[in-house]
Amino acid sequence: MVRKLPVLIECNAWTLPQERYNAEWVTEKGVGIVLKSFENVAEGVKRMLDPEALAAFRSNVAAQKNRAVFEIPEILVKLLGEPCAEPRSRMPAPVATHTL
Repeated sequence: MVRKLPVLIECNAWTLPQERYNAEWVTEKGVGIVLKSFENVAEGVKRMLDPEALAAFRSNVAAQKNRAVFEIPEILVKLLGEPCAEPRSRMPAPVATHTL
């Protein structure tokens, strides 16, 4: 998703409990496809690459403003009780865009 692309994930009995919400979130936000098994990955990719589906996934992914990766270091510093360094820019480095 950092690259503004949809995701393809697996969720089944082997998925760790704390990770299962990710599947619900992916479905709820329409940012990808959840598979019961990666044995079905070819079908998932085929569904994802349908032009209308891909356009919807990309639009939904672009609408997400997940900044957690930039907030986590500050949270960890507070939890560890260490002095906080000067905050870095919260903007990610430019990412090359690729089209499918």
